[in-house]
Amino acid sequence: MDDARLMFESSAGKNSITWSAMITGYAQNGASRKALSFFLKMHMAGFRPSEFTFVGFLNACSDVVALVEGKQAHAFLLKVGFELQAYVKSALVDMYAKCGNLEDCSLVFKRMRQRDVVAWNSIISGFSQNGCGIDALNLFEEMKKEGTEPDHVTFVNVLSSCSHVGLVERGWSYLRSMLNDYGLVPLIEHYACMVDILSRAGLFKEAKDFIESVPINHGTCLWRIVLGACHNYRNFDIGAYAGERVMELGSQDSSAYILLANIYAAWSRWDDVERIRGLMRLRGVDKDPGCSWVELYNTVHVFVARELQHPEIEDIYAELRRLIKNMKDEGYRPASRSPCHDYLESEIKFQTEEASQLMASALS
Repeated sequence: MDDARLMFESSAGKNSITWSAMITGYAQNGASRKALSFFLKMHMAGFRPSEFTFVGFLNACSDVVALVEGKQAHAFLLKVGFELQAYVKSALVDMYAKCGNLEDCSLVFKRMRQRDVVAWNSIISGFSQNGCGIDALNLFEEMKKEGTEPDHVTFVNVLSSCSHVGLVERGWSYLRSMLNDYGLVPLIEHYACMVDILSRAGLFKEAKDFIESVPINHGTCLWRIVLGACHNYRNFDIGAYAGERVMELGSQDSSAYILLANIYAAWSRWDDVERIRGLMRLRGVDKDPGCSWVELYNTVHVFVARELQHPEIEDIYAELRRLIKNMKDEGYRPASRSPCHDYLESEIKFQTEEASQLMASALS
């Protein structure tokens, strides 16, 4: 995109097509904020955006959850009287869904004369990701009745919905249906969803057996899901088994090492804790710094462990100490291995991963 930007800036014949190409290019290459900025510059330069321009812009809004900008684009489309094509309406559905505005998402979707699989996937995904799993599954059934053939993306959304609402048997049914009813061979994403369904339901033996029967190379992905869930459910036996499989496969995911070390620590297996830490050092796996953020009065405040800089940092420290003192006075004592333990039993360790979470909480 840097080369494209240079060519664009040096061009004397800029037009709506070249502006649209830059906006779409930025949106497709993970630079959505730049895409939004370019759209504004295009408007200020007096160029009229096309429907293709708006699709690129709406995709950028979806990526960075820019609902206000997305709604403004929708209003502009209606104001100038564009006869919205199906692909523009699909982009609107996707934008509203990813921004969590399910009301407007449904409104645009219902007004579509022709709904292709992309539009169906967008609205199903939106409901699934915003805690409306049953509604997402009902939409899937409606999609089938309307005669639209689901694709691989559809089944990722459907299986994810089953995971969030704990529908194990329905998940199995949809996974079988992929191949039996639609000739779609499950991919790693679908197997991961099924493992997540089983793990969230606490069915770790079934998850373990399922992973060992998966017919494709899945690397560390599936075992990592089980490791995280076992840590949360305190199923240390299968958690340790899954963690060791991740270690055998040479994972570079620092959180996997930390989870496995924590499982062994909960078992008081200190030799294994040191072994995992040593393996982490030997493989050069660095622990990612914790990052937390909170939005207050339309301003996002970001805190990163070991880089805790904020204009109100002293007030935040004081508030955190006050909260911790109140917790002690109320008699609260966390488990010895919980993140808050060190903060209650000793001085605040502002450089640790949990510090970013505590700072964000104190500010709010």
